[in-house]
Amino acid sequence: ISAGLDYPGIGPEHAFHKDNLSVKYDNITDQEALDAFVWLSQKEGIIPAFETSHAVAYLKKLPNIKNKLIIVNLSGRGDKDMIQAKDLLHFD
Repeated sequence: ISAGLDYPGIGPEHAFHKDNLSVKYDNITDQEALDAFVWLSQKEGIIPAFETSHAVAYLKKLPNIKNKLIIVNLSGRGDKDMIQAKDLLHFD
């Protein structure tokens, strides 16, 4: 459910920064993103876009964040992803 190589956020400049250790990348599986999509929708009543769901899933994996203030910019609209989410999550 994530962007492919045609997405402008992926390219040689990212490889350059990774190779020079000026940025750290992590992986989130499609299932982790979907779980975060459902979790945020149920917990806060906010339907995040799939892109934002990846960020929320990453935060949920971080240790030692309990009782800390963390701000996440929820960009995009999750309503555009509802049909795909319904199919992936097997909701009727």
